[in-house]
Amino acid sequence: MKAAILALAAAIALTVGAAEARARRSQPPQPPTPVPQALTLNDRGYYEERGLNVLVFSNWYDGNFSDSKISGVELIHHGVRTATNGDVRMLPTPGQWDDIGALVNRSVDQTYGVIETHLRYADYDFNYTIRSEARGDSVIVSVVLDRPLPAALVGKAGFNLEFIPSAYFHHSYIGDGVAGAFPIYPAGDMQRVAPAGPPQRISRSGDSVAAPLPLATARNFTLAPEDPERTVSIASSEPVSLYDGRNQAQNGWFVFRSLLPAGRTGAVLQWTIHANTIPNWTRAPMIAHSQLGYAPNQDKVAVIELDRND
Repeated sequence: MKAAILALAAAIALTVGAAEARARRSQPPQPPTPVPQALTLNDRGYYEERGLNVLVFSNWYDGNFSDSKISGVELIHHGVRTATNGDVRMLPTPGQWDDIGALVNRSVDQTYGVIETHLRYADYDFNYTIRSEARGDSVIVSVVLDRPLPAALVGKAGFNLEFIPSAYFHHSYIGDGVAGAFPIYPAGDMQRVAPAGPPQRISRSGDSVAAPLPLATARNFTLAPEDPERTVSIASSEPVSLYDGRNQAQNGWFVFRSLLPAGRTGAVLQWTIHANTIPNWTRAPMIAHSQLGYAPNQDKVAVIELDRND
């Protein structure tokens, strides 16, 4: 009798186990469990995590144009260079002819995850350092001064970071809890910065007779909170203003800017920049071919580039 009961129990267990196995097979496959990520400073001298690269003066401005969108603090966010030109500038929306600081030297501390870039505006005898440090999945960017800001630059020198407009069309932003929308077309308010007189041409340089007014000002901004592929947050020790650089130049970008405070030394400004990343993100394959075309008897060769995690 006991043997019969044990046999019956075993049969029931096998039947239940088979049913559970069939149920698991019928369910759709589940995505991998996201692994917590952190920015790390790699051996190439920039910060990275899956879906994000943060460059800090890995490149230098073009010799002919200061507005080349290829230097300073830069974000390559889910495969797209969405932000660049993170540096101290003298205008809210500087153009291609406007002043930039000269690179003095750049050092990378692999042990502590710190990049320090020393720069100088010789005309103002103004030296400054852009210091970056990885902290979790954010990067801390500081402007460090050995001497107080020169009087001639008070109200002029500020840290700018530019975002490409096309990545943020039809997207919103939140500044200190107040929502706004990135404009599709340049239509922001301007203010006159030249004495009244005969009409003058509005240029893209520092001699312009008009300057854009900010779209919003806050200490904490979140860009595109509705789009996980483009969400970026900026938390600052000083007020941050958002400008539309297209009001002065057709190649202008959205500019976030904090003025440097007067009468202080050390880390006079600090931004905490966090860019959201999609777990297990993989860039789509890219097919590259000659942009010049191919000769009739030439092999037509294309290159397929894959994400290194693919």
